[in-house]
Amino acid sequence: MTDAAFDQAADSYDDDFTRSRVGRAQRNLVWSHLEPVLNALGRPADVLEINCGTGEDAVHLAARGYQVLATDISTGMLVQTARKAARAGLGHLVQTTRLAAQMLSPSLLGRQFDLVLSNFGGLNCLSPDDLAALAGRLAGIVRPGGRVVLVVMPPLCLWEVAWHLPRLHPRAAFRRLGGGPVTARVGAASFPIWYYGPDRLRRMFAADFDCVAVRPIGLAVPPSALEPVFTNRPALVDRLERLDRALPGWPLLAGISDHMLLEFRRQG
Repeated sequence: MTDAAFDQAADSYDDDFTRSRVGRAQRNLVWSHLEPVLNALGRPADVLEINCGTGEDAVHLAARGYQVLATDISTGMLVQTARKAARAGLGHLVQTTRLAAQMLSPSLLGRQFDLVLSNFGGLNCLSPDDLAALAGRLAGIVRPGGRVVLVVMPPLCLWEVAWHLPRLHPRAAFRRLGGGPVTARVGAASFPIWYYGPDRLRRMFAADFDCVAVRPIGLAVPPSALEPVFTNRPALVDRLERLDRALPGWPLLAGISDHMLLEFRRQG
């Protein structure tokens, strides 16, 4: 069960990823893209976060003055989110609710949102059928003209190929490829994940959303699995982050990065 897996990981997630050099660099890239999106929305605005993790993004958005409904399947992650918001003096702007992404619906939420955010691969835990169904329900959750920003893992990562193939580990190099789910592990728990390319995601959302941006997140910056290699190389990570910022938003580049960001605008 993914809820048990992420409950188990909640206490160490910030140390393992959020505060790691690679994690900070990749999140900086996401926040950099979000900046003009937020400026266009203005304030007040309501934000729905799907798979909020430990609340790093929710608190960032609340600090900008946005009201955030942070949802996650993991109670442990939601506890961390609430604590983080309270420590920042932003508890009044961050509401936490235990909800799986598959359960989100207009009737359950009871209101519409100006922005929906799902960061760092949470939606890779959804099967193609579940993700397509979520895309349809988001049409009733997002106000016309509102935005959906998704950061997901594509089916090929250039860093993984470049790192593992010379070491004669082809299965690790191409582990994301294939039509079916791949088994992921968090601690002792395992669960299936799926990898999605930009074209496939655009087709899923095409009925109600226009795709307005596709960007690589972690084409130059390495995956978090390589954090031990880069922990003591902050200047190199900074240079790689600057390189990622300079890269064009081409779907081809996004489709071979560690993560990719897609921004959709609700039609109407």
